[in-house]
Amino acid sequence: MPPPSSAGSSPIGARFLHARGSARRGDDGRRARGQPARTEGRMVMMRLRRRALPALTAGLAAPAWAQAPFPSRPVVMIVPGAPGGPTDVVGRLLVQHMPALIGQPVVLDYRAGAGGQIGMRYVAGAAPDGHTLVIGNTGSVGINPSYYRNPGYDIARDFAPVSMLMVAPVSLVVRADMPARTPAELVTRIRAAGGRFSFGSSGTGQSPHVAAELFRHATGAEFEVVPYRGSAEAVTDLIAGTVQAMFDSTTTIPHVRQGRLRALAVATPERSPLMPEVPTMAESGFAGFDISSWYVALAPTGTPPEAVAKLNAAMGEVLARPEAAERFAVFNAVPMRGSPGDAGAFLGRQLAYWRDVLARAGIGEGRS
Repeated sequence: MPPPSSAGSSPIGARFLHARGSARRGDDGRRARGQPARTEGRMVMMRLRRRALPALTAGLAAPAWAQAPFPSRPVVMIVPGAPGGPTDVVGRLLVQHMPALIGQPVVLDYRAGAGGQIGMRYVAGAAPDGHTLVIGNTGSVGINPSYYRNPGYDIARDFAPVSMLMVAPVSLVVRADMPARTPAELVTRIRAAGGRFSFGSSGTGQSPHVAAELFRHATGAEFEVVPYRGSAEAVTDLIAGTVQAMFDSTTTIPHVRQGRLRALAVATPERSPLMPEVPTMAESGFAGFDISSWYVALAPTGTPPEAVAKLNAAMGEVLARPEAAERFAVFNAVPMRGSPGDAGAFLGRQLAYWRDVLARAGIGEGRS
């Protein structure tokens, strides 16, 4: 909306001019009779008021049309998990390169807890101005709405998609000294342990936790699933032998490449081109697994489309750089890009998928 050309062109200015005229005229709009003649001083004051009034009313009207360019301050990306997890892989890349593209710093703010619910709720209630985003994932965005009775947020109602960011297959991983070399051999060892076998997970409702529950459902084997406050802590205990196995996406991969851990299978329909030697769960005799960890940037509903478009363009440019593919490949992940509409369509499919999977397997709050 362009700036007003005169004081009387804005509602605020009109109200001031009406008050000015009323002070000089009677109730019927004519000059009141019997007024004393104006002195020279009063005449000077009136002229000064006439000159000052347009500037005053224009200044009052300015907020109706003048807005600071976006972004006008640092952009905060909420991470609903602990530091050192998969979100850091993409989050730190954006923090490094986006400021040069949008003209403001970008910072990560970790708000872990309740399987990602705390961070998601925070952003759902944030000001919809584009300066607060959340990097959600399969668990906090795709699974939680169906896993929990009331996660405290609704994806379609409370969030505006900005951009997809990254995807990685979830893998079944054990310590390198574990005799089991296939998922079937692992099941044999779990059953022989007589209930004294445990899987680590990055948190309740996260994709590694649900993958372990689906593995239990598919095999009938009994084991404990231990939720940690993020995947970094779970992987540390897996390497130490505190837990014996884990489904995970990115955090375990460097340790697999270094020989500390072994990936038995990927829980996606096809092998990963970055780890082609690792078979799928279906190839290993366990059909029906289609679990990946994907990451998406979301803004609060009501965020201006111009802000969403600017953020999407900046993220897309960063993710299109060769550096992104190179850094992600270390963790068996690949960049995901596209429009906000593409992200919204993807999330719609994933929400429906996880709603069906959890219902059929009887997994979720109040079900298992």
